[in-house]
Amino acid sequence: MEESIEEVKRHYDENPKKEWDRLKKNPFEFWITTAWMDRYLREGDSILDVGGGPGRYSIHYALKNHPLTLVDLSSANIAFAKKKARQYGTHINAYEGNALDLSRFDDASFDVLFLMGPLYHLLEEKERLLALKEAVGVLRKGGYLFASYIGIASGMIYVMREDPSQVLLDADQPFYQALVERKSFAGEGFTEVYFATREDIDKLVKKTAGVGEVAFFGQESITSPCYHQILSSPRKAKEKWLKLALSLSDQAEYLSFSEHWISVLKKL
Repeated sequence: MEESIEEVKRHYDENPKKEWDRLKKNPFEFWITTAWMDRYLREGDSILDVGGGPGRYSIHYALKNHPLTLVDLSSANIAFAKKKARQYGTHINAYEGNALDLSRFDDASFDVLFLMGPLYHLLEEKERLLALKEAVGVLRKGGYLFASYIGIASGMIYVMREDPSQVLLDADQPFYQALVERKSFAGEGFTEVYFATREDIDKLVKKTAGVGEVAFFGQESITSPCYHQILSSPRKAKEKWLKLALSLSDQAEYLSFSEHWISVLKKL
């Protein structure tokens, strides 16, 4: 596990700006995700953003006057997030840390918790369960946990959209076999990555004490397979697609269109 953590840390240390830019180039994920979050956040809620990378979501909600704390494995991400917060004229508390150990924080000390990143890279179920347990522990009763996963179809969507010839790569054939067999997959991707099935996420939630799922949605909704075309469409068409995407984002029939999923959990 230590080697895997170091690999992930090195990956994000190399270029913290890349993840910040990714959400700018593909705004649908950010727009749909924050639209869902806004349904649950109350004015002044304190937020812990675990694995929040360069701070895109942290800064967005700090600007909305939420007390914001960011924790990330990557020291480069933390430095980048602090710098960006200053540029935007806001403040976030930011610490280098691991989603598997949130003991620096008191129990039940946050109203809302974002866990959008760590579960991508925890290849073993016991690690994912520990990350969720740690998150639930620092969340107040009645608080909301936004747990993000990379969906099993994500790798296929990316290849179809960006470079279909990559389907021939020998190294990726075990991933495609997992798709055919309707299984989750843990292995090499942009770094070591866990691609989840909806069934496995359901099992994980049921094993996580003290929470219940209140919503489940695709962060890009229907836009992932062709977001380049939608981005380049006329403004009114783009706005219409965004509204449609938000409306369809939690419908089971369309979840496989999305690269990232969020399970919204409430602490009981």
